[in-house]
Amino acid sequence: MTPRLSVRGLSKSFGGVAAASEIDLDLHPGDRCALIGPNGAGKTTFVNLVTGVIPPDQGRIELDGQDVTRLSAQRRVRLGLVRTFQVARLFRGMTVREHLELAVLEREGRTASLFASLRRIPGLADEVAALLGTLGLAPVAGTTVATLAYGQQRLLEIALALALKPKVLVLDEPAAGVPHAESRRILDALDRLPADLAVLMIEHDMDLVFRFARRIVVLAQGRLLCSGTAREIAADPRVREVYLGSREHAHRAP
Repeated sequence: MTPRLSVRGLSKSFGGVAAASEIDLDLHPGDRCALIGPNGAGKTTFVNLVTGVIPPDQGRIELDGQDVTRLSAQRRVRLGLVRTFQVARLFRGMTVREHLELAVLEREGRTASLFASLRRIPGLADEVAALLGTLGLAPVAGTTVATLAYGQQRLLEIALALALKPKVLVLDEPAAGVPHAESRRILDALDRLPADLAVLMIEHDMDLVFRFARRIVVLAQGRLLCSGTAREIAADPRVREVYLGSREHAHRAP
């Protein structure tokens, strides 16, 4: 089976320092993969390379077998590779439903329809209702962003990404800034993502990582250290060493 996303030998250096070095990764339809590592491990660089924010020095990136290595971030989005922070900034005075309606219309190149009655656009209401249901946002569909809880705003960002109909969804720290009491809401929504969607999550909340991911990939110093199930990663002494080592270094730092 052709991977949804295939990365081979991805490398990038900044000022002679290797931020990513010969990284390989495959994501297949339905994958739930988490990318973890201590601060400075190269997670952000890797994701920036994959999503087209920065160009690689070496390596190849394929989406459904198509080479996208030199394509822009926008072209990758249109082909189905979507990262949550690529979603447009939320507008505080717009409702949740209005955000989703606008996202669907932009995807279809029908923003001129904003000046017509949305009720007359076939399928729009049904698609928006499905997105609201998937992310558990139906109860706040008519609520403006300004009055949403922060966790609900993060859910709306994911819903907007889904409105682009991705094949591969990169979740960029979906629980960042979300109170622990609301993190369950994030996990419940992630459990309802389309079954055939390939998902790569970057997250520091290890409880969320271990509950969500079927496979975990660990980066350290820009290199792929190991990958495996949550149980395998938790038991791997190399993982404990890089995390404990990074914490010890942080404690010694002035």
